[in-house]
Amino acid sequence: MKKVIKVIIFLILFILIFTNFVYAKLSSTTHFEVVDKSVCEMDFGENGKFTKQIISYDENSVTLQLNVMNTAEEKIEKTVSEIFLVIDNSLSLNEKVSDTETRKDLIYNSAKQLATKLNASDPEFKIGVICFSSNSDAKKEGTIEDATLMQSLTTDNSDVLKAIEDINDTNFGSRTNIEAGLELANQNFSGTADKEYIILISDGVPNDDIHGNTLQFSDIVLGNTKNKLIELNAKGIKLISVLAGVSDTVESTVNKTYVELAEEVFGTEIKPTAGKYYFISDSNIKTIVENNVFNDIEISKSTTLTNIVIKDYFPKKIIDNFDFAYVASPNLGNVSAEIDKTTNSITWTIPSLDAGESASLQYKLTLKDNFNKDILGQILPTNEKVNITDDQGDNKTSTVSPKVKVTEDVPIEVIPQAGISNTIFIVITIISILGIYQFIRYKSLYK
Repeated sequence: MKKVIKVIIFLILFILIFTNFVYAKLSSTTHFEVVDKSVCEMDFGENGKFTKQIISYDENSVTLQLNVMNTAEEKIEKTVSEIFLVIDNSLSLNEKVSDTETRKDLIYNSAKQLATKLNASDPEFKIGVICFSSNSDAKKEGTIEDATLMQSLTTDNSDVLKAIEDINDTNFGSRTNIEAGLELANQNFSGTADKEYIILISDGVPNDDIHGNTLQFSDIVLGNTKNKLIELNAKGIKLISVLAGVSDTVESTVNKTYVELAEEVFGTEIKPTAGKYYFISDSNIKTIVENNVFNDIEISKSTTLTNIVIKDYFPKKIIDNFDFAYVASPNLGNVSAEIDKTTNSITWTIPSLDAGESASLQYKLTLKDNFNKDILGQILPTNEKVNITDDQGDNKTSTVSPKVKVTEDVPIEVIPQAGISNTIFIVITIISILGIYQFIRYKSLYK
């Protein structure tokens, strides 16, 4: 009998322990809830497309993917172009055209604006600067030394602007040797460019050439200059000539107006000797040089995106309460090893992205074991903003962000620990066991 009682007590204790075990197993848990699956999207340039979105999540982490794509259908190789600005620096440029400006001011300032616009439209343009008039050394006048190379071909716009400004510091010559400027440019092209341009800006008719003929508006000087234009054009050099402020007065030695002399060299705007030709007044210098001449230059826009820099910024609550880890290295480019704590960001740099090509990056945010419970129930953006820049001049920012919320389950009572329900459960269990015991005992007595 005593053994039976022990068995009953053991069963009761086992049941109580089991019920406590079940209750502990189903106690409170913390997990993620994705409350906003918004996709951060940005279009940049003509072909760039960026997206950032949640691709998966579980009870304590979320995985996000950043994707960059070049949507162009085919790759176009960029044209390599070289441009020489061949600018007059004869004394006639010092003539005042307004109360505050000389012709030199108008031409040089417009040339600088043109160079800046060209550089902005294509930073790979190589631009050089040459000035021409007549050499102060009489022995050198009537030669190519009537022209000066102020700046060899370069992609550095600041060097080009300085070269134009430095023309003001040189000795202005009394005469005009356009042929010297053209030939010096011809000699300084690399010979490897796809396109070569000479932009000639002058206010006078040539009275010197590079064959020793000086101080004469003769058919020889005019003819040699014209022939140089024709020669360069035949070589494939694209000529753009701007002649500004030419007087309609008569040149006494040849009994022709300066306008007529200019026409003998350059032709007319409708029928130029070579290339494009603008015969303009001083008031039109700015418009023609900065706009028309700019539009005459072929701007080659490659479909390749270059030097794409993506900065992904994180809110402080994400950084403080979540562990950050890359799922895998990006398939293109390089990314920061970890979050930069000074800017709370990662930086992903892609050197180039061809037409139809895409790059992707994935990382995971995992809730820390010791997270601050003040964030419970708060809606948390997974990033503060995303910024994109590239060599094509784009600078785009978006604050659209997927959002998550950390929640904690309320404990679930599977079996009450105390109270009438618990007592009833125990009583029923004891009665059932005693009943079984009595039945067994009864059966054993009446065998």
